[in-house]
Amino acid sequence: MKNLSCVIASLLHLLIVQRCASFQSGRNLMPQRKSNSLAQNRRDTSLAASLFGKKEKDESSSPQPQAAASVPTRLFNIPAQSIKPGGLRVVLGFHLIGLQNTPDQGSWKANQASDTVLDMVFRDNSAKFSITLGVEGISVDRYGTPSLPYLLQESVILHSVLDEINSIANEGDIEAKDRLLQLDESADAIEEARSTLPARKA
Repeated sequence: MKNLSCVIASLLHLLIVQRCASFQSGRNLMPQRKSNSLAQNRRDTSLAASLFGKKEKDESSSPQPQAAASVPTRLFNIPAQSIKPGGLRVVLGFHLIGLQNTPDQGSWKANQASDTVLDMVFRDNSAKFSITLGVEGISVDRYGTPSLPYLLQESVILHSVLDEINSIANEGDIEAKDRLLQLDESADAIEEARSTLPARKA
């Protein structure tokens, strides 16, 4: 009888230990699931953060063109009488986000390189173009050694960017002093910029 009691006690002890171990294992999994969820949220919001918020150093999410450090090719300048770089960066940044899947999903990646520079990197990483918001206007430069697919799509994107710049500078009932961008009235800067692009506007 005493031996039977000892066996039962041993079995109960073993059962309790197993239950405690299982419970602890479940608790250990909870932080991991939470961490995975937070990581996913960070990935989902990384683009907006890089463009308009705190810029995070994430090499894996910021692919660099093969010749990013090479001397850039100036594509065009748009002289301006006045420019408000902060607001203009946000508006153009949102426009670039909307163009990331043109013509296909993931064709481009928009990125804020600095407070006054916006980048658009092509999916094959052969090249990118940068929009610089300077005191005297807007300049657009190409970096890298562009592939043929890049060249075929660059003009399409830049024509759309020029449309947005024209809208910001000229459309709507906004006082000139309140506009984010006032162009130099002595020349048609938008059309001159279009003329430098190899493909005409569709």
